[in-house]
Amino acid sequence: MAIDYASLLSTEQKRSILEQRLNQFALEAYQHDINRKVAVASNNDEGIKNADDALAILSQAITIHQEELASLPAVTE
Repeated sequence: MAIDYASLLSTEQKRSILEQRLNQFALEAYQHDINRKVAVASNNDEGIKNADDALAILSQAITIHQEELASLPAVTE
C-alpha cells in the first residue's frame, strides 16, 4: 500500500517546498554554468561534458517543479 505523501502537506507547504527547490536548482545551475566556462577556458572536455550533463538534468528538474507549482491552486489573500 503506497502512502499519498502529497496529501500530508498543505498547498502552502507544497508551494514553499517547490519555491525553495527552484531556488536551489537555479543556484546549482549558475554554479555549473560557471564551471562550464572554466572548463571551456581550460580546454577541459570532460569538465564541459560534466557541466552540460548537470545543466540538462537541472533544466528538466526546474521545468518539472515549475509545472507542479503552476498546478497548485491559486493563493487566496
